[in-house]
Amino acid sequence: MRILIIALCFLWAAPVSYAQKPAFQFFKRLITPVSFSPKVSKILTEGAGKQAAEMAVGKGVVRAAELEKAVSQQARNTGFSQLGLKLPPQIPVTSLAQVERHIHQSVVEVFRSGMADFMGSGFVVRSSSGKLYAVASYHVVGRAGNKVDLHMYDKDGKMVVYKDLAVARAGAYGINSVDAAIIALPQEAQNHTRPLEVAPFSPNAGNMLVVWGRSYFETKISKRDQLQVRLAQDMKIVMNRPGVSEEFNGLCGSPLLNEQGKVVGIYSGHNPNTRLVYAVNAQKALDILIGSYEKGEDLPITNFKVFGKTELQLRIDESIGWITHFDRYGSLLNKVYLPKYAGPFDSEHIEQLFGDLRPGDVLEFEVVKHRLTERIVPVDIF
Repeated sequence: MRILIIALCFLWAAPVSYAQKPAFQFFKRLITPVSFSPKVSKILTEGAGKQAAEMAVGKGVVRAAELEKAVSQQARNTGFSQLGLKLPPQIPVTSLAQVERHIHQSVVEVFRSGMADFMGSGFVVRSSSGKLYAVASYHVVGRAGNKVDLHMYDKDGKMVVYKDLAVARAGAYGINSVDAAIIALPQEAQNHTRPLEVAPFSPNAGNMLVVWGRSYFETKISKRDQLQVRLAQDMKIVMNRPGVSEEFNGLCGSPLLNEQGKVVGIYSGHNPNTRLVYAVNAQKALDILIGSYEKGEDLPITNFKVFGKTELQLRIDESIGWITHFDRYGSLLNKVYLPKYAGPFDSEHIEQLFGDLRPGDVLEFEVVKHRLTERIVPVDIF
């Protein structure tokens, strides 16, 4: 019965699809062994299934997996859920290669306002409200209110310049902070830019990423690949890459893309000695910056806890510089410079940075704002 059904489907499409092809090609396809899942076998006898089979045969589809895919697609498009097919809604699928074909419309170059000083890279996103933003690194553009010039490119490669744009929201310095900033773009920028899509999830250890941006040694954007995720925790992404060099300078603010072409990170720096590359989690950082900006809310607070007790509360535009560990007699035991600390870090468990904390010890936190020491906060360990 199954063979008869398939033969009828092939014969139905044969007059159109194979009228100008040698007969032996048609019969060769006709006798090619094919097996289908019960799902496909069922809908091949229905109206939608018949139409899908005709389309599949007309395109020369003879493999079971390909025909099942074609039939499933047709069922989605024509709404044949009543056939008992529990199919998920169709989701547009993109790939890195597709995004890279137009990447010059998505990446921006950041210049000091009114000057020819190239400072770093960035990229364009569209918020859920439809507004356009350029994303850059905080340590490149600085605090909210600072002015920058942005160079963008249309589909033909023609430069479009926006001058004296103000930083709308900004985070703080360091790879364990929200080292990112957003700049609101005029809506007419949609005529020539292609906003990138931000991935709704963090990358996993082992994932391979690429970064697109312009370094200080180049006159246009380029690609660096072979970035393998080593650690993705909270705001920080740490990657290994062979051949990290000073030629990466200028990439800060660039988008880190996964294999689907979605932004998972915002490039924030590198260390040639350790061959490590750092980035900020794009989804988490932009949720904070764009979310608070569009709602007109103040920047949120981060709690820093030691042994479960909240010892310090900082706004997102503040960060911790040095954390210094003293014993009860005031002798220095250890210190960690958090802005460049590449190991695991959890603000809810600061004690994990120091494995030998004892009652009577003291931790001193250097609170930094706009890259200047704002205050020192001592915390007694009980």
